[in-house]
Amino acid sequence: MDAVEQGTAAEAKGRTVVELSERICVREWRHTDAASGSHHGGNIKVWNNLRNRMPHPYTEANAAGWINFCHDTVNHRGSGTWSPETGSQGPKIPTGYAIAINGEAVGSIGLNFADEKDVYLHQAELGYWLGEEHWGQGVMSKAVPAFVHWAFKTFGILFRINGSTSENNVASAKLLKKAGFEYEGRRPNFITKNGVTTAELIWGVLRPEND
Repeated sequence: MDAVEQGTAAEAKGRTVVELSERICVREWRHTDAASGSHHGGNIKVWNNLRNRMPHPYTEANAAGWINFCHDTVNHRGSGTWSPETGSQGPKIPTGYAIAINGEAVGSIGLNFADEKDVYLHQAELGYWLGEEHWGQGVMSKAVPAFVHWAFKTFGILFRINGSTSENNVASAKLLKKAGFEYEGRRPNFITKNGVTTAELIWGVLRPEND
């Protein structure tokens, strides 16, 4: 059983969706993750590479709010196969998950879906971050491709997954490329973070033909 299959089997228990190793997994957020989420997500170096919709400082209350958002069924999306006549035929499940190492939530990964009634219904945007303490250990190079593979297997509505990076974030661009994303273009003067304006790089990966 591969990592994605293990994650899918464990998902029925409402916990892990992707098992990467004995130590590392992608799982649903727990209310007890607020402290670790705040600790790792509150690092200024992490925040510098994220959109401002994630607040800084990132307090335990902020982290708890995000966990509640992920748990709220209003924000869940239909899984399983999809057809124009019936829509998604599986249960609605969360779209945002914790990256956990030895049980501790140290990062986040998830999908931002378009409205199913909109013209962009068959796509979602990938977002992620990892606590600085675990940078350079190959965690995200395992987590991102495995999560993308799981997402295509789980959400039949998806035809593609989008990604974007600041031109200055070379590491994230390399990560998406290794995960199978294709470079699709550059938007000059598109991102302003900490008063500095840079270009945005656009990435995308299509559903594999055998999925």
